[in-house]
Amino acid sequence: MVKKLQGETFLLSANELKSGKVVFFTLKGWSSSSVEAIKIKVDEINKYEEISAKDEKKCIIISPKFVELDEEGNIKTLRDKIRNSGITIKI
Repeated sequence: MVKKLQGETFLLSANELKSGKVVFFTLKGWSSSSVEAIKIKVDEINKYEEISAKDEKKCIIISPKFVELDEEGNIKTLRDKIRNSGITIKI
């Protein structure tokens, strides 16, 4: 799952299989709130890879991804900011 990670701190994101919603890993499991998400240090990646792999096998989530945070703890990439906040156009 892990591509070449650049940062020091990450959130673990995925899509909930039942609804398709973007979710983040929290102390209570998966949540649509990135505010509640656990901030994962680069040396903890393996632990959370295992957790996401188990949940993916249980068909809870799909496509887990580590989302890089900047120095202030904000989501770094535009793609992940959009995934977090939802669509950016009016339908």
